[in-house]
Amino acid sequence: MAVWTEKIIQDYISLAKDNNLKGTYGILETNALRDGLKHAPVGIKNGRVLVIGSEIPWVEACVLEAGAREVVTLEYGKIVSKHPKIKTMIPDQFRKSYLDKTLRRFDAIVTYSSIEHSGLGRYGDGLNPWGDIIAIASGWCVTKEGGSLIIGVEYSYEMERIKFNAGRWYGKIRYPYLATNWKQHYSGHGRQRVHVVTKINVNFTSTLGYDLKKRIRIFL
Repeated sequence: MAVWTEKIIQDYISLAKDNNLKGTYGILETNALRDGLKHAPVGIKNGRVLVIGSEIPWVEACVLEAGAREVVTLEYGKIVSKHPKIKTMIPDQFRKSYLDKTLRRFDAIVTYSSIEHSGLGRYGDGLNPWGDIIAIASGWCVTKEGGSLIIGVEYSYEMERIKFNAGRWYGKIRYPYLATNWKQHYSGHGRQRVHVVTKINVNFTSTLGYDLKKRIRIFL
């Protein structure tokens, strides 16, 4: 069982502030995520944030560095967090809390190099070809209206594929499915390009037809 000490997380936060946190994928990728967090219009600063998928707390450190007041990490394996602002949950706990209505809604969701594995069985989860899309849809259900989703996955507009059971690479066909019922706000950078989308509000559908007529190509 992994243990996240307060010292480790505070050290990560300090490294992030100095633009020097390597995380899991290197400094450039870490800073690409931090850039996405800065462009989230709502939910990060002073927000309650859900992090989907995390083995070491570098994403959580970036979220706290960006000003979140509380972080809840959802991960397959059990993790003990000693940091006062970070709570961890496994899927069974998360589902139970949702069903008994004790799971409060989140201001934002952050996921980086995680949901592309969902449904492929790599981490003991059941096989499901729509596992990634279901994971993001589930996140939508627990996010406040107008809340932000900051997502980073392997990305290439013209080429997409599945490397079983390592993960998925997203392109022009599948990536938009991840953002169903979310509205694009920002397209960032990085090898696992970071996008920022927001949960649609009640007025979104009235403008959707107009946006489609403009033939805007999203997720460039």
